[in-house]
Order: sequence, then structure tokens, then C-alpha cells
Amino acid sequence: MKRQLITALALTMMISGTAFAKTNVPGKIEQLKENKEASKENLKQYEDNLKTVNGNIVETERALKALDKQKQALAKQTSETSKGKQSVDQVKGQIDGYMKTEQTKLDVEKKQIEELRKALAQLEANVQKREQNIAEYQAKNAKVDTELASWSERNQSIIELEQALIQKESQAKADQKRLTEKKVAYQAEVEKWKKQVRVSERMYESFSGLKD
Repeated sequence: MKRQLITALALTMMISGTAFAKTNVPGKIEQLKENKEASKENLKQYEDNLKTVNGNIVETERALKALDKQKQALAKQTSETSKGKQSVDQVKGQIDGYMKTEQTKLDVEKKQIEELRKALAQLEANVQKREQNIAEYQAKNAKVDTELASWSERNQSIIELEQALIQKESQAKADQKRLTEKKVAYQAEVEKWKKQVRVSERMYESFSGLKD
């Protein structure tokens, strides 16, 4: 807590007043000395506070730079994931086309079995092959669906991470603003108490000779 000081004007009025007695000079000189010491203590306190705030601002700026790097890495990962999904979608479309083609052929060939009994053996073999192809494509399609589900989970994780980074950045900027405001206030106090120290020292030097 800042120590209370007697202003130079009040001291001058006491010295120049008719009620001022010579026996009070040592006490007033001692008060001036205490004022000087109190001013120095206040100056040191605000200089220490300014140093602490400057250190906090440096740490905040480092945190903001680290968050910016993480955002850039996240953006790159999002782009790569999007490209991967497009590739998977393309494969799925091809498989669906293959399945549709095979199903169409299967339907036609089943009908031919009924109409062309002479080609029954060959057509039944074809049917078996088509059904096998469909089963394989269905298995592949199920695998693609699994990959799509996995992609969806990864994409959700990326979205959540991006939101967390945005919140951290917002908090870091708020801290930076608050610390900067403290810095300005402490700088003002430092200048104030520097002036007070000079005034107190001059007053002390001016009146310390009255002890004699």
C-alpha cells in the first residue's frame, strides 16, 4: 500500500506560518525524509509491476504464435481429408455402377434361362458368376461405408479442435489486451512516482540544513 505524503505546498505553508516554531524543524525534516523514502518505495513497486506485466505480454504473444501454427496445421489436415473423401466417393460411385450393371445382366440372364432351356447350363453358370461378383462388390461397398463413417468421425474431431483453438485464441487476445492496459497504467504510475521522488529529494535537500 502506498505511504501517505505531505505535499510541498502544505510544508511550505507550515514553514512560512507565524505559528511555525524552530523546535518543529527537525520533525518536519524527518517528515520530508520519510516522504522521499516512501516515494522511492512506490517507484520500485510500480517498476516491479511493469516488469511483471511485460513478461506476461511476451508469454501471451508466444501463445498466440503457437495457436496460429496449430490452426495452419489443422487447415492443411482438413484439406487433405477432404481430398481423401472425394477419392472414396469416386470409388463408391464406380462400385455402385458395377453393381447396377451386374444386376441388370443378372435379370436379363435369369429371363433367358426360362426362355432358352438349351442354354440353361451356360446361363446358370453366368448367374452364379454374377451373384459372386455382386457379393464381392457388396463386401467392398461395406468396407467403403466403414471408411466413410471413420472419415465422418475424424472430420467431427477436426471441427471440435478448430473450435477449441478459436476459443483459446480469443482468450489469449483478451489477456493480451488486459495486460497491455495494465502496462499503460503502471507506466503512468512509474512516471508519476519518478516525479514525486525528485520533488521529495529536492525538498529534503532544501530543508535538511535547517537541523543546524
